[in-house]
Order: sequence, then structure tokens, then C-alpha cells
Amino acid sequence: MLGPRLAAALQSMAASDRGALLLLAWAELDYAEIARALDVPVGTVRSRIHRGREHVRARLSSAEGASLDV
Repeated sequence: MLGPRLAAALQSMAASDRGALLLLAWAELDYAEIARALDVPVGTVRSRIHRGREHVRARLSSAEGASLDV
């Protein structure tokens, strides 16, 4: 079940990265809109989203590996 694993991955990341990622995914804002909403440069938004995606990817793939070992 993806929901609990995704929630755990989101909870464990830095709040600034999570906020940018959620504004992109759920609020469907573009990078410029996220930058305005967070009052940061677009480059910072790009970095936060990249880190957030990498974090979620790593957490979900490690959770999948753990469940396969059982």
C-alpha cells in the first residue's frame, strides 16, 4: 500500500522541501508561482523539489526492498 509509505516519506523530509513538493503536486502551481508563494528564488524552488523527489524516491525504494526481503 503506497499511501502510508508515501506519508512517512513526506513526513521525514525537510519541511521546506516538502512544502515546495506539495505545492507542485497537489496545488498544481508552477515553479514561478511556488517561488512567489514561498518568497524564494525560482532556483531555490528547483533545488527543493529536486531534493524532495530524491528523498521520496529513496524512501519508497528502500521500503519496497525491505518488504521484498520478508
